Amino acid sequence: MDTKPVACCPGVFDKEQLQEYKKIWGLLEKRRFQTLEIEEGLEFQFFSDNDTLQLLFQWISFERQCCAFLTFTVAVANKEEPIVLRLTGTEDAKSYLKNEFQNQIRVIASLD
Repeated sequence: MDTKPVACCPGVFDKEQLQEYKKIWGLLEKRRFQTLEIEEGLEFQFFSDNDTLQLLFQWISFERQCCAFLTFTVAVANKEEPIVLRLTGTEDAKSYLKNEFQNQIRVIASLD
């Protein structure tokens, strides 16, 4: 199996994409109510509405370009249950998620 290097590559985005990434992440930050460390990586829980679900898939479409080493899993149940996003990967990816992921998102979101 071909393993991808554990490195975030924000240079894959052009200026317009960066602006859209920032906008989407900012909206998701307001909708996220919990972040958990799980054995395989990180789990984010969001309020359960259709707008949040659409934003998550838009964010994933960006994030998988710069962090190709991650696996993205979205779990959706009824409207009373949270929308769950799990970010997982290899042991190196789990270490990255635990130690650097949130900081790297802040870096990307601050780029102009």
